Amino acid sequence: MRIAICDDEYAQRQFLQELVSSWAQGGTQSERGESGTAPLPTTIRTFDSAEAFLFAFAEDQSFDILLLDIQLQAMDGVALAKEIRKENEVLQIIFITGYSDYIAEGYDVSALHYLMKPVDEQKLFEVLDRATARVKAFTVSPGRTILFPKGGGMVRISAADIHYAEAFSHYVTLYTKDKQQDFSMRLSDMEQLLGEGFFRCHRSYIVAIQHVRRVTRTAMVLDSGKEIPLSRKLYDAANQAFIRSC
Repeated sequence: MRIAICDDEYAQRQFLQELVSSWAQGGTQSERGESGTAPLPTTIRTFDSAEAFLFAFAEDQSFDILLLDIQLQAMDGVALAKEIRKENEVLQIIFITGYSDYIAEGYDVSALHYLMKPVDEQKLFEVLDRATARVKAFTVSPGRTILFPKGGGMVRISAADIHYAEAFSHYVTLYTKDKQQDFSMRLSDMEQLLGEGFFRCHRSYIVAIQHVRRVTRTAMVLDSGKEIPLSRKLYDAANQAFIRSC
């Protein structure tokens, strides 16, 4: 696991680094098991500004988790997160802040969680466990691609890029981050092709669980903010699928 800490206060960086190191020595909840002895191999890098992190990120986007202070000098944490999200949706961003007024801004950048200063060790460990589980959800099947029949040939699409599918009268539209494509097939056939990691939440929709940010009684809300209709009878199943992915 590669974790970055971005805070312009030296003492705060050191404090967070010590907590993350302690967490890594115990592993995540799933790694610990009953013995509680399984460490999680972790690399930690610290940055004193948003600009310093962006410079490193431009060269290497393999970071998994970012602990990010909102109130930074020059470029603030929210502005940094927006820059990150232009190219990367996988990095798990955990905001650190001393003011609850900033929490609403995190929805625009799909922040995993907010932690209030002073950071509580137990809460940080719980959030790091969740972040690790979500990182693994993206990497359980590294590079998995799916072949879809189209126009007498085949189209290859990365499973990680797919956000949701929507059925119309005689075709299904598949939505990825940057575009959409139409396929002449039934939604049930699309569901079978998509396989693990996708959930049919409505007679006309299938969602990628890894892109679901929250579940309500009537919708599954994606990290893009898009609300996908959820059938009432499928609420419990959808909620369980979401909880398992977290």
